[in-house]
Amino acid sequence: MKIKSGFINRLLLPATLIIAFILFYSCYYDSEEFLFPQIGSCDTTNYSFSGAIQPILENNCFTCHSNLSYVSGGGIKLQDYADVKTSADNGSLYGSINHSQGYSAMPKMADKLDDCKITVIKKWIDTGTPNN
Repeated sequence: MKIKSGFINRLLLPATLIIAFILFYSCYYDSEEFLFPQIGSCDTTNYSFSGAIQPILENNCFTCHSNLSYVSGGGIKLQDYADVKTSADNGSLYGSINHSQGYSAMPKMADKLDDCKITVIKKWIDTGTPNN
């Protein structure tokens, strides 16, 4: 049985258009924001010590810089407000987390803190390191 070429040509154009429509339409929502929504997006409006700074330090610095382990952290404690304020006021807190020249890059043996966390700490320092 032989199929006429006219029949194939009449089916080929609509089939091609349908496939093209499906492919292009399926990509409509393929934006980065839609595919990878920001979980816990960066909030630089909260830069209070208790609400933002202390949790960042607890999660990233306490392994070496808490009251229990500060000897392994070069004698630098970041456990309470007074300790953190001292490091912030002398520039070592920001210099270290920002990996600035002349400071020991922190956290040691780990990735640099993300830009959001560094920005939050910098804002807290720039507003006078309030104990809030």
